[in-house]
Amino acid sequence: MRQKIKVLLTPPVLIAVVLVITILFAVKARGGKQAVESPAAPVESGSSAESPLPAGIPTVAFSTSTPLPPSLLTRAASTLAAMPTVPPTATSTSALPQCTFPLTQITVEASTLDEYVFSEPEVVLTAPQGNIYNIVEWLPDNQQVLITEELRNSSDGLEPIQLYNPETSELKVYAIRPITYADPAWQPTLNAVIYPVMNYFDVDRKAGTYKFTRQLWVSYGDPNTAQILADNLPQLHFALKPTVSEMVFLSDKELIKRDKGLKELSPVLVDTAHWDYAKERRSDQPVSYKMIWQPGTSLIFLYSDGAMGGGGYTFILNADTGRICELNFGGWASRARWSSDGHYLAIGRAAESHPADLTVLDTMTGRLTTLGGAPEGIEGQLFIYDFVWAPDNDHLLAIGNIISPQNSQGENDTQGLYLVAISSGQSVHVVPEHKSFVFSQDNNFAWSSDGSKLAIHCPTQTVDQICIISVQKAKQ
Repeated sequence: MRQKIKVLLTPPVLIAVVLVITILFAVKARGGKQAVESPAAPVESGSSAESPLPAGIPTVAFSTSTPLPPSLLTRAASTLAAMPTVPPTATSTSALPQCTFPLTQITVEASTLDEYVFSEPEVVLTAPQGNIYNIVEWLPDNQQVLITEELRNSSDGLEPIQLYNPETSELKVYAIRPITYADPAWQPTLNAVIYPVMNYFDVDRKAGTYKFTRQLWVSYGDPNTAQILADNLPQLHFALKPTVSEMVFLSDKELIKRDKGLKELSPVLVDTAHWDYAKERRSDQPVSYKMIWQPGTSLIFLYSDGAMGGGGYTFILNADTGRICELNFGGWASRARWSSDGHYLAIGRAAESHPADLTVLDTMTGRLTTLGGAPEGIEGQLFIYDFVWAPDNDHLLAIGNIISPQNSQGENDTQGLYLVAISSGQSVHVVPEHKSFVFSQDNNFAWSSDGSKLAIHCPTQTVDQICIISVQKAKQ
């Protein structure tokens, strides 16, 4: 059965205020661990949430799917009932300059609005009991998906990085690493996978101690011939420039750069200590920045967790000059994605004790828009777990939940897939009747660049799965 979703967009509406009603989804809810990095050092010891503890060291129990806790639903609903609006440009105590707009000059072509028709999800891959999938991205061929699989049944705590073809059911292992909570990425120029690794050594299982370093590796298809790119890094995350495949990552006081062939380029000096101005709301752990590259520019969006002592920073860094400025969203980014044309930056905007809402920055004007509209006939605000851009760059597809004062305990099931229009902020419930898998913050997904299909993490209460949703589009 197919459900036809037709979204009629009105002219852009300028929203002058943004609701600060978001929660902690900056931390990926896996294994009950919280994403706090250990102090940066060439060799470190102790425990780290970037990866589960090595085999033999006790860990907490793991739940395949973690629904939004009712207590958080209640707090979010009470916030909705009575909460003042907050200007998105609230005064910052930062010593860094505030970003000005446009962020950079880009050419944005007028997009053609599309009408999307989504099929029912079809299960294409089922994990062995206890294992956990993570969907990273579609490859440019639109045939294969880059995924990881946590081998929770293995005492070694390993995580294969694989290419999966839903049409042929073929799985090809590119690399095997210790479970590491930082995504790999496909490097299309080299047909390779670049991936972070938590490198454990000197493990004393009896004493419960170990040491580790953070590394970056590359694999061209054979796990046995993978090559190390960097070791002793202060953090795991890196960024690839879309279509160009230039690579950057942070190391001490430099932004390390490599070209599309992974040849080293001249590094750019940066002062990460100067960026870390919010020490009063920080833990004693170093800041770990996730980073995504704006298509067609030299700009990179850096963001850090704001719930576990990471400062909640949101910066724009110029990879060519090292210049940095701060964006003020009235909260921190739990996750972020650029539109393919670089015009918009969408984030899951989180704040203390509130679920993440979907907020979009227009990089040409600096305007912020919160896309929280519920579908017609449903009262409440849309909060999200994950989201992706539609190919037309005018819609976002989000996994989320509608929360309202009347739904404070989550009695009515409004979790699901929502197609959200940027201009109106209204959403459409794409798969409202599908109940065969659980929607939660453990879900993630990817939309192929040709717009023809979605790969979605679709666990049940007992087993982990990947589903494919076919998408048809027609020009309006």
